[in-house]
Amino acid sequence: MIKKQNFGTLSNGQNVEQYTLTNENGVSADILTLGGILRRFHVPTKLQSTDIVLGFDTLEEYVNDQSYLGTLVGRYANRINQGKFSLNGADYQVDVNQNGNCLHGGANGFNSYVWQATVLPDSNAPSLALEMLSHDGDQGFPGNIEVKAIYSLTHQNRLKIEYFARSDQDTIFNPTNHAYFNLAGQNSGDVTQHKISIEAGRYTPTDSNAIPTGELATVDATPFDFRTPTTIADVLALTHQQLEYGNGLDHNLCLDHFISEQKDALYAGNAICAESGIEMKVYTSMPGMQIFTANHFADMPGKDGAIYQAHQGVCFESQFYPDTPNHGNFPSAELKANQDFYSVTEYEVIF
Repeated sequence: MIKKQNFGTLSNGQNVEQYTLTNENGVSADILTLGGILRRFHVPTKLQSTDIVLGFDTLEEYVNDQSYLGTLVGRYANRINQGKFSLNGADYQVDVNQNGNCLHGGANGFNSYVWQATVLPDSNAPSLALEMLSHDGDQGFPGNIEVKAIYSLTHQNRLKIEYFARSDQDTIFNPTNHAYFNLAGQNSGDVTQHKISIEAGRYTPTDSNAIPTGELATVDATPFDFRTPTTIADVLALTHQQLEYGNGLDHNLCLDHFISEQKDALYAGNAICAESGIEMKVYTSMPGMQIFTANHFADMPGKDGAIYQAHQGVCFESQFYPDTPNHGNFPSAELKANQDFYSVTEYEVIF
């Protein structure tokens, strides 16, 4: 079942709609056409329905948001060093919007677009397609690129996000969703007692501005070894230069399962909250997973009277590695002209 309602009007007169996808088990997800935002993700636990993603009550708050709560981001998720890269012998300078680097596609990335929505006649799961066109030179990136994201809510309680794209020039492309999850509920305090597991034996160390050094380092004997269930609080209590750089977890893990050109969403890891009894499994076709513990939040007003503080959410951002165009040893994020891009990520809730 899919329900549509108006969420507000932007200053330029564009209407923003909210679509609610509900499956036969009572799991539901609210999606906004602004930024393809995942605004709510309700899980019907025994005692109550628990909303497990952070967000806002009003359109104005989403327009002013600098933390990408729930948004689809692109053209390039994560960071590009100084906003510079070379492609086919040409040098490109894209928008820099954080510490002299490009973050999540620039100041006016995909999260700022109003996407065109179409309800899909899918008999297996309620599905919503969101489409947009990013013109050649948008934020400095080459190529006119047509992008589509499909949200589906399966009967297996998986929120499935499929990404499609096609460009008329060679370009780079790295989309993701930037939901902040709190499996105890979005207004329940921090996530430090969540246990997480990630199938990753390596990670990409960074400099103090979160730009990868180029090393693919082993997670052995580091805070980034999540190959067995690990409590977030235990990691944040450690002393490590990388944690100091990020003021907590804000790092890309290199997923063991990745095979170039794969189309299937393979198991990447999970998160468990003992308080609510909710577990979330993550599946993806992408090579990396950025783990981010909302280290910068401070007295941020959220939904339903919530005030978000540091570590009140955790992101599992499926992606190519940060700054991939500048590191030839990373899996390539290049999208050739007139070739089709596809990736898929799924968040399965167990309750």
